[in-house]
Amino acid sequence: MSHNAQIINGIEPTTTGAFSLSTDSEYISFGVGGSSSYSTSPATSLAQLATFYMFDTAPVNTIMGASIGSGWISSFTLPAGRYHVVFQFRVVFSATGQAAIGIYDAANTHISTPMRIGTSGIQASHGFAYIDISSDQTFTFKLASVTNVASIASQLTVPSEHNFLFILKVA
Repeated sequence: MSHNAQIINGIEPTTTGAFSLSTDSEYISFGVGGSSSYSTSPATSLAQLATFYMFDTAPVNTIMGASIGSGWISSFTLPAGRYHVVFQFRVVFSATGQAAIGIYDAANTHISTPMRIGTSGIQASHGFAYIDISSDQTFTFKLASVTNVASIASQLTVPSEHNFLFILKVA
């Protein structure tokens, strides 16, 4: 008889077939809701290497020792460990153009694959990073390259409504 033959992640079901699963994953989820004009952010420029801001009024942070704000943010701090990071942004262009946004460490080194968007072709790609750190570090979003990105006032609510950041602690 194959009674209770299913096993998920090493957990066997009860005699009634129910599973009791829990997750020990630590993660940060930011940018899944909210709308605010980019002109209300602390941004002062949309030029190459300018700090880029994302928006969320209710981020989720379950990583012990990590910090991330709410509202308009440009950076996050992670404790020692290994992390997978995925992020996405969107901007408004004034003409045919492109933008690449990346994650930079405290030494101003670009540590991620840039998230690239443009007026022709890709409109919302993802950026990725694998972070392996032995002590607390702060990381910042910056514009890695830009062509014809519209002014801060012209961005309206697009950056706040089309951004997200997900960080998963893997060790």
